[in-house]
Amino acid sequence: MQRRSFLKLAATAPAFAAFPQIVRAETLGLNGKVSPSNKITIASIGIGSQGGGHLKALLNAPDFRVAGLCDVDRKHLDTALKLTANNKNYGKNHGALATDDFREILADPKIDALLCALPDHWHALPVILGAQAGKDIYTEKPFGFSIPEGRAMVNAVVRSGCVCQTGSQQRSGRSFRRAVELVRAGVIGKIKQIRVTLPARMGPPMDAFAEQPVPSSLNYDLWLGPAPLAPYNEKRVHHYFRYNYDYSGGSLNDWIGHHYDIAAWGAGLSNTGPVAIQNARAEFIQHPLYNTPKKYYFEARYANGVVISVTAVDEDSKSTDFIATGDGGTSFEGEEGWIQVSRRGILYSSPRFATLPLPSDGFRLTDALSGHRENWAACIRDRRAPVAPAWETHRTSSVAALANIAFRTGRSELKWNPDTEQIVDAPDAAALLQRPYRAPWQLA
Repeated sequence: MQRRSFLKLAATAPAFAAFPQIVRAETLGLNGKVSPSNKITIASIGIGSQGGGHLKALLNAPDFRVAGLCDVDRKHLDTALKLTANNKNYGKNHGALATDDFREILADPKIDALLCALPDHWHALPVILGAQAGKDIYTEKPFGFSIPEGRAMVNAVVRSGCVCQTGSQQRSGRSFRRAVELVRAGVIGKIKQIRVTLPARMGPPMDAFAEQPVPSSLNYDLWLGPAPLAPYNEKRVHHYFRYNYDYSGGSLNDWIGHHYDIAAWGAGLSNTGPVAIQNARAEFIQHPLYNTPKKYYFEARYANGVVISVTAVDEDSKSTDFIATGDGGTSFEGEEGWIQVSRRGILYSSPRFATLPLPSDGFRLTDALSGHRENWAACIRDRRAPVAPAWETHRTSSVAALANIAFRTGRSELKWNPDTEQIVDAPDAAALLQRPYRAPWQLA
């Protein structure tokens, strides 16, 4: 694979000499811990729409100092460099390494942490190699694309001891945390049903696929990475990647790390997986490029009998069902009441739930309420697990992978062993668990 030489600003100060307050943790003799009095040097890998939003926040965050910028699209990189140079905390002599190859970032010993906002097919390798390089990591959801990738990511995180936060930021939202605490404390009684609704979305229509010349600003080969070689079209890359199975799993992959994650968290099932995907069905739209479903339904059944149903819903629906409109949500229904929560707020079957104190001996979230990146920074300093740890969010992303395998094979049911992470008695479906890597990339 050809690699472009990485870029640096002409005005870069050598060895970050302009910023003596930023000291690598090892230099301080802290055995891999960052001193509370020093900023965490961080690199943003993937600085398009989602990553660009993260970068804007990082540039003004008191916990971090941006020391690296990485994107395969030079346009994104130029925008990020301008944002950094124009920021009052940085200026044109900011000294950040700028490159289109994340391996340059991993090789820089001055960088403590990575914030990765990449297409799903690129989630695994930066996390695995970043953990091996001793970096702490924030990676966007879904945690893993395929289940073997997710397991390899978890193993790398655990072996390295790095602090890895997944971008399931609803775990840091007040309403979602309140819902989880109440359900886990038993205030609605024994769970009878959990419903999850996710927005049904699809990429733009296309009459026929036409190959286009690769823009000179884009390292397309590196954008594809481990995915199959494919002719370029602007509707394949960047935020459109979501709707092709080579790079993602549709809107289900996009949203599984939000409302379903809250459902499993509230049910106390985040550390395991279902034993079956059942009643699976999907609606595929004929398209020359996109092959993921827009609408779908399935149920994830767990060993303890809890069933979480997942439905794709129309964002413009006028339904009176609180979670059947907008971005969807999560509904916990118990023998003594129900709680529904979404990004629009929280609803209770009884007004008393709104102010009900948690039982003194009930379940409580022990980490302080804070922003999601702030939680990660605090955990980097304390060397503790963040609110959305790898081993839990891997279980969430695995559900999307299993459901998509059911859709692709036309099976209404898949049996799953959550301990061995193997599909039972369905060799055609099992064959889709592992995603082949294009040479020279390989799953570390």
